[in-house]
Amino acid sequence: MPLLRSHPMMLTTHFLVPRPSSSSSTASTASTSSSMSSSPSTSSEACAVCGDAVNGKRYGAPACLGCIVFFRRAVINKSQYKCWKKGNCVITFASRCVCRCCRLRKCFHVGMKPEAIQRRDLLGPRKPKTILTDDMSQSIEVALNFSPSPPQSSCESDNGDLSVFDIDALVHLQRDQRSQHEAYSIHQIDTIGCVQMKSTGKYHRRARAHDINFVLKLGLENANEWGNQFEPYRNLSQRDKNMVLSEFGFGFLLIDQGYKTAQRADDGFWILQNDTFMHPNYFFALSEEDAKKENAQKKAEFHYSFVNELVKCVSDPFKKLLIDEFECAILKTVLLLTPSFPGQVVYKDVEYLHSKCMSELMEHSAQKSPDNGAERFGEIILLISSIRCAVKAIYNHTRVSDIFHLMTFDPCVRNIFLN
Repeated sequence: MPLLRSHPMMLTTHFLVPRPSSSSSTASTASTSSSMSSSPSTSSEACAVCGDAVNGKRYGAPACLGCIVFFRRAVINKSQYKCWKKGNCVITFASRCVCRCCRLRKCFHVGMKPEAIQRRDLLGPRKPKTILTDDMSQSIEVALNFSPSPPQSSCESDNGDLSVFDIDALVHLQRDQRSQHEAYSIHQIDTIGCVQMKSTGKYHRRARAHDINFVLKLGLENANEWGNQFEPYRNLSQRDKNMVLSEFGFGFLLIDQGYKTAQRADDGFWILQNDTFMHPNYFFALSEEDAKKENAQKKAEFHYSFVNELVKCVSDPFKKLLIDEFECAILKTVLLLTPSFPGQVVYKDVEYLHSKCMSELMEHSAQKSPDNGAERFGEIILLISSIRCAVKAIYNHTRVSDIFHLMTFDPCVRNIFLN
């Protein structure tokens, strides 16, 4: 039986709407009133597309890392995006992920040039990128609102080459996704609910309801993008994709959060993708007003065991084993290829991918721990069971919060994780 049953609805495009911090909301975007010019913008402080900090001018205009990566991917994959607001979206640091169509149009408008993409950008990693195809640019993303649609039939694309497992491309994708997470981090220090980590000196704000909804949706989009790197996932019907995401989406975000927690958090804290935190003590850093609410005590009862379970099952072993980004990529892929509800979703031709994934991990473990590579390999494989325990914990907590109306979940989160 599946861990939970997903709703057979079609996922549409564009959901990521991070809540702007005061630092990002005050950043001004470059003017778009002039026509497209071959001259790069003269601004050295703000990205000409979204207003974020400039990383370079390699494609003809000053741009942040997020917009540079976005532009390169869109050009290489020949992406065709659609705007739902007639091409009138305002692109800022806070809204740049809302409409990719208008973001790409603005990239061209400020002077970013496709011809500036060098051959090494087109080649990508040193291994051939054959498990990735052009249709990944049309990967399904989670929307704020779902519209009913019948399940899709299996994709007809047969361009994937299952003879290649490109772990380098997956690690690169993971880095891109995590660089986006950093852009969503909370930069301002709140006077209420803000705590400084002793281990890093960095301030983190207590996670609020909108942070939880946001990182759940972010995890869904990232997990779906990851799945679309593999032909067996792309060939699933939409109903089966939703069912896979109902489990894999939780596991995927827990790996990213567990890795960040192991790297940055003091003992007992759990860090989300946007750098907000949860603590086993529900009342820790909670405002006095919220602490007096009628359902606060009931929330605290469930919250304690839930956060402790995440720390014990994921971040503590990640910290103990010093899990690196390569091993995170392997763990995500194994979770994707081995859903815990056999018979409900049937992948085709995953045996080679799974065995290659295992051999890559064995080789990496031997290089990282020459004296006990086999032991490390076994410990990392055992983490799969531990992560699935954490998936069960987060699902149960989410379900309880929904049933008892302790939190209002976004429709897309409910449709995938709770139906």
